[in-house]
Amino acid sequence: MEDQRAKIDSSETFPSFLVSKYSDYFMLKFSDNTLFAQVSELAVRGLTSLQDHPTVEIRAFVEAKRIQEVFSRAKKPGEATLKVELNIYGSVDDSKAIGDKLCAAKMFLQDPDHGTEDIEYCNPHVIQFPGIEEPAAKSMGHVVIEPKQPSKAVREERENFDNTVSAIYQSLTRFRNLDRMHGGDHIITPLLQ
Repeated sequence: MEDQRAKIDSSETFPSFLVSKYSDYFMLKFSDNTLFAQVSELAVRGLTSLQDHPTVEIRAFVEAKRIQEVFSRAKKPGEATLKVELNIYGSVDDSKAIGDKLCAAKMFLQDPDHGTEDIEYCNPHVIQFPGIEEPAAKSMGHVVIEPKQPSKAVREERENFDNTVSAIYQSLTRFRNLDRMHGGDHIITPLLQ
C-alpha cells in the first residue's frame, strides 16, 4: 500500500483513475496501468454490460484527502474501502443504449462533479419534458460562495411569521380536556374521547 500512497499526486484535489476489466473484476488503475483498487461487485454487473460498446471509457474520481485517510486507517487491503465517482464517457449516439443497460443492472447516472470540462454532457436517465430545457451544467471551478446575512426586513418578516405560527398553535384547544378511554383488547393505546 505504500507504493500506491506514493503514486497519489497530492497537488490534485480529485485525482482520476482509468477503470478497466481485469480478470473477473473492474479495477481502478493509475496512469501507468498499475492497479490501484477494485470496483465493488455491485457495480461490476452494470459495467460489464457496457463492454460491447468500444467507445465507452470509464474514469473514477476520488478526493485525494479521502485516499490518504483510508491509507492511514487501513491495516489490511480488505479494510481500505473508498467511495468514488465513476464517470462514463462515450458517444452521444450510444447514450440511450448505455442508459438502458445500466438501468437493467439497477445503476443510474447522476450529474458528475468532476471530469466534465470541455465535454458535452448527456444523461439518458434525465426525464425530459417537451418545451422544458434542462439547465446546462456549469463548471464552477473553485468558487467560494460566502453566506449572506439576511436583511433586516427579511429577519423581521421571518420573526413575524414564526410568531404567527406560534400564536395559531397556542390557540388550538382540541387536545385539551379530553378523556382517555380503553378501546378494547385489540387496541393497545388509549383512545381520546
